[in-house]
Amino acid sequence: MDDVFTVYKLIILYILDRSEGDVTQPMMSTFLLESGYAHFISLAESYDQLEKQGLVRIYTEGDKRFMHLTEAGRETLGFFGARLSLQIRRQADQWLRENGQLIREERDVRAVYEAMTSGVYEVRMSVRERDVTILEVKLSVPDAATASAVADKWKEKNTDIYQYLIEKLF
Repeated sequence: MDDVFTVYKLIILYILDRSEGDVTQPMMSTFLLESGYAHFISLAESYDQLEKQGLVRIYTEGDKRFMHLTEAGRETLGFFGARLSLQIRRQADQWLRENGQLIREERDVRAVYEAMTSGVYEVRMSVRERDVTILEVKLSVPDAATASAVADKWKEKNTDIYQYLIEKLF
């Protein structure tokens, strides 16, 4: 059983290493479940073990759970990555090529909101490229429903908003 978990964990480390940044847990799960490498329960246990071993850091931002490869995880992959078959590595690389844009959008386009003491909600929206924030906007709205709607729209309209601001400001 440990060997199976070792493969799951190495696949996760490999994908995090090759993705050039953090990956949402649902995206990672999609690859592992759809490829038949893991079952839901074993996958949850693998995530838990990786975090406890300090190989990944799992954090929540807004409604998304992200996985971050730690330096210890990178070193572990360096030591044991050869255990992953060429077939698994090719399949992971293909999946990253096909889903790279979606992975980047989930990582780089963010919108979170929270209730403020004044009773309004603040929506914080940002766009990043290669860990550099290129646009950040805060907007106060009257209620949670509006905040949620604004956050959802940001995911669809951030490029248009960025282009508009660039055109008007430069």
